[in-house]
Amino acid sequence: MAFFTPKKPRKFEYKPRFYDPKKEELEQLKAKYGPNDGESFNRRITFRKTMQDKKDEKIKKPIPVLRIILIASLLLIALYFLLTFVEKW
Repeated sequence: MAFFTPKKPRKFEYKPRFYDPKKEELEQLKAKYGPNDGESFNRRITFRKTMQDKKDEKIKKPIPVLRIILIASLLLIALYFLLTFVEKW
């Protein structure tokens, strides 16, 4: 039997928050087209998002170094032939 009860420590309640643009866009599309739980609706949204992701990935892809070296060498060869033929003229 105790005269007083010790206080319990307060619980640490941390709820992480983050922003997911894909999820928000999906929720906006669902709200725009109404409550449609059909398979075709989800497939259409997924297809559209996949195509947009592929397009963004293609835009971000850098130019291959080998192509740059090939174009530069062709330009240098053309410049060399141009300058040698101009001297003989």
